[in-house]
Amino acid sequence: MDRIKLPLVGAKLYHRRPGWWDEVPLFSGISYCEALRQAGERGEQWVAPDSIKNCRWSPVALGLKQPEADSNFENKIAPRPSRPTAGVYLARLDQFRGGVDPDVVIVRGQPEQLRELLALVERESLAWEHVAERGVSTSALASLYAETPAWRDRLSSAVNRGLYSLDRVPGWRGLTARLFRSRLVSAGFDQLIKRTMADMSMCRNSTVIPLLSGKVNASYFCTGGIAWGGNQPAMLTSGWPWELWRKVAERVEQG
Repeated sequence: MDRIKLPLVGAKLYHRRPGWWDEVPLFSGISYCEALRQAGERGEQWVAPDSIKNCRWSPVALGLKQPEADSNFENKIAPRPSRPTAGVYLARLDQFRGGVDPDVVIVRGQPEQLRELLALVERESLAWEHVAERGVSTSALASLYAETPAWRDRLSSAVNRGLYSLDRVPGWRGLTARLFRSRLVSAGFDQLIKRTMADMSMCRNSTVIPLLSGKVNASYFCTGGIAWGGNQPAMLTSGWPWELWRKVAERVEQG
């Protein structure tokens, strides 16, 4: 049986830094999405509490930063780890540090590829509890199984195609990076998109939800996943707890 070739990145959250943490290149950049892209392209990355300079969602979602008391926006980010995170270790799965197992394997692929993988585990192993009654902010599982895409699925896909095109305009990425340094801009944008589009696609939806629930989740890419992560708009992202990933690993080849 042919193996599916997909980009695979492992993520492990540490509440205390391991002894080897300073042997890993320290990430410093816009977002967790960008850190994942660099891990796939350059090798190991260590994401520290002060590594993420622009995105205001992912540090809170990953437990790298505690919500500010006066920020209603940050305090509503959930789920998130109950203990502070000292750092996140990222690497391509085939380059993961010896003797260390990832908490979560992050898979990016075409919808039909993800459906093929999801079919290899029981439906009870999927994070259905995170499928929103209205919207696709936390999970695209229902969309992947739907015979006909809902209007929110079509909207999310259309917006992501537009963002992908804008990402090739000189200066666009820098502009978005500057805008989203602002807590006010981030909070306003969060209110605008959370009922119609994916939100925190790679930090919360593909890392934290699988880690905390022990179940597989899938998500459309959020704005940062396209603008800063460099992902193709036709693809989705999926997070697999390590024990569930081991059940399907033989069907997948590192891309």
